[in-house]
Amino acid sequence: MSRPGVDSGYAWRLALVSAFCICLGGGSIYLPVVALKEIAAEFGDRRSVPSLAYLLGFFCMGVGGVVMGWLADRTSPRVPLMIAGVSIVIGGFVASSGGELALYVGYALPLGFLGNAATFTPAMNNVQGWFERRRSTAVSIISAGPAFSGFVWPQVYRWLLPDVGWRQTLMIYGVIAGTLLFACAFYVRPAPVVRHHGGKRPPEDLSVLPMPSLTLMGLLSAAGFCCCIAMAMPFVHMVAFCGDLGFSAARGAEAVSLILATAVASVFAMGRLSDFIGPLRVSILCSLIQITSLVGFVFVDSLMGIYTLSIVLGIPYIAIVQGYALILRQLYGPTIAGWRLGVIMLFAMAGMAVGGWMGGAIFDATLSYRAAFQAALAFNVLNLMLLGTLYFTPRRRAVSLP
Repeated sequence: MSRPGVDSGYAWRLALVSAFCICLGGGSIYLPVVALKEIAAEFGDRRSVPSLAYLLGFFCMGVGGVVMGWLADRTSPRVPLMIAGVSIVIGGFVASSGGELALYVGYALPLGFLGNAATFTPAMNNVQGWFERRRSTAVSIISAGPAFSGFVWPQVYRWLLPDVGWRQTLMIYGVIAGTLLFACAFYVRPAPVVRHHGGKRPPEDLSVLPMPSLTLMGLLSAAGFCCCIAMAMPFVHMVAFCGDLGFSAARGAEAVSLILATAVASVFAMGRLSDFIGPLRVSILCSLIQITSLVGFVFVDSLMGIYTLSIVLGIPYIAIVQGYALILRQLYGPTIAGWRLGVIMLFAMAGMAVGGWMGGAIFDATLSYRAAFQAALAFNVLNLMLLGTLYFTPRRRAVSLP
């Protein structure tokens, strides 16, 4: 029986299965968003506690992404998914079993480093190797995985929380997501470019890069860090922010869902736009759109205004990170090492982690989210400057062509 090839039907099915796995693996990170006040109430009404759990989950996901990208290169993208399935089951029980330490350990190790980290980076690297003609569309499918996760799981949590509380809700998530992830792992195969070289990726050709590789990686990593700090502050604290303005938690959860529903549609539109104007230009456009939304969050006080700004924030929410993956693939080519995307995602996830924590810390210090949103705006301006630096390098033509 012949093996499936590039752009085959299996490749498209794999993209969908991979997106489903990412949706499953990322579910735990949204519980501190939806249940922020409930979790804080058990720990002295300190919002910095669930914010720190969110920070640890995202940061350790980033660190684990580098390791899991490396592991997938040397074994198979199936192996990280199997690890993730077992770890998420364990993590759901650990994080919900005790006090602050258990919460932090559960989110940092089994849910973050070994769980969520094992889904996105290995899947993105592997699926890009299965496509040539419609790679941006396939990448959009993968990139939509976190958005689907953030759209589906908050609704599940909102349904479960009133009846069973946040601890049992987290256990239920762990069992369901972990079991399905482990089963899906058996469908995943390595990309043909890897199979043709004895299961390992061929050496990279760094001579084609428009600037030294270390400089390029540093610039994209810093850009990812800054943009994700900015987007995390309103996103992580949306439910609490709405509550402070006098709106119910359900309205805040709806605003979170609006961000992610918009992100699902936007990621495909921005992926197609990348085919015409290039991923770097699309990332710059997304940065400008995010700046617009953050300016609005500094001043908004109406529910309709929050809904509108949530839609605006959703446009770049996933698409700007998708752009980094497409930029890397465009510059390094099919022989790109799996750890490179892992490094960029490490800094992006660190930005999400720091932004989520910083929003809670600034609120605890000022009893207002206005200063937090102003800080987010400053980080987003820095992101725009970094992307602009990459675009306006002397050899910008090499990095801006689609």
